Amino acid sequence: MIDIPDAALTGALILPEPARAEVWRRWRAAQDIDALSYECQQLLPAFAACLPRWLDGDAAAARIQGIVRMVWSRNQVRLHKAAELQQALLRASATPVVIVGPLAWSLLTREEGSIRSIPNLTLLIPREDVSKAASALVQDGWQLCGDLPDSAAMDWSCYLPLTKGDETLHLHWRLSPAPEGEAIASERAVMERLRTVTWNRHTFQVLSPEADLLHRLTDRPSWDPVPWQADVLMTPFSEIDWPRFRELASRFAPVIEPVDVFRRLMKLRSDWQLPIPHIAPIRRRPPVGAMARAYVNRLRFVQLGRRLSRRGRLLWRS
Repeated sequence: MIDIPDAALTGALILPEPARAEVWRRWRAAQDIDALSYECQQLLPAFAACLPRWLDGDAAAARIQGIVRMVWSRNQVRLHKAAELQQALLRASATPVVIVGPLAWSLLTREEGSIRSIPNLTLLIPREDVSKAASALVQDGWQLCGDLPDSAAMDWSCYLPLTKGDETLHLHWRLSPAPEGEAIASERAVMERLRTVTWNRHTFQVLSPEADLLHRLTDRPSWDPVPWQADVLMTPFSEIDWPRFRELASRFAPVIEPVDVFRRLMKLRSDWQLPIPHIAPIRRRPPVGAMARAYVNRLRFVQLGRRLSRRGRLLWRS
């Protein structure tokens, strides 16, 4: 099984009834609600649709439901702030504005009624709009943490942090580190096939299902207590174009070896019998131009070696 806190409870996100209820009963019997970790408190709302049945007769039912209501209320506040931020950025001509990470995942869960907690605000815009977007946000009372990155810094950094009161905003132009030389290409690829989702009469743009899954497979930042495994298990798998995901992940996976992302997904597939096909990374041959350059360089190296060898023999004879 996966090595995360309360892995069984996390796995219950994908299980059908009655197996899911049985996992909950075993987990609940081993828990002291007064000593429940913060991570578990933020994961509990993912089972919001089932809790009314599961908590019947539980002495701690009111406290557990109180945790769920608290997370739900905080989510509503942050989604409302995201709608305000979206309008401010659009007025500054930063477009498109895409909600990403927990903001989007709270609206894109596989099961209706499931609540994904939103610890921070996370938005994605094109890199060329970052400067004017930051200027508009500063005028709106947000404080910039650090300096605006130059073009070179944007290739290795991914977002700009801003704060306002007790809220933190990560303004992304890329969601995670890109393979060398692929920063701009990865940003453009992620912006393809954006979708819309509606919340409380507000319309947001979100990533394609394939780019969204790739993001879910990355490690969570320190400020997010929900493990990446839970986000993957809450994915609406039926919406994903698997050949396109394979293509996207093979080229832009945000790790040193792209196979790591596939291993993560295949491990979850095996552990929890996920309704997804077996997929592996695409092994790419170098472009023809690169192969030709490599051949020419090798030929020059061989020719240089031969010339030096001939000169060495002449010097030896002399």
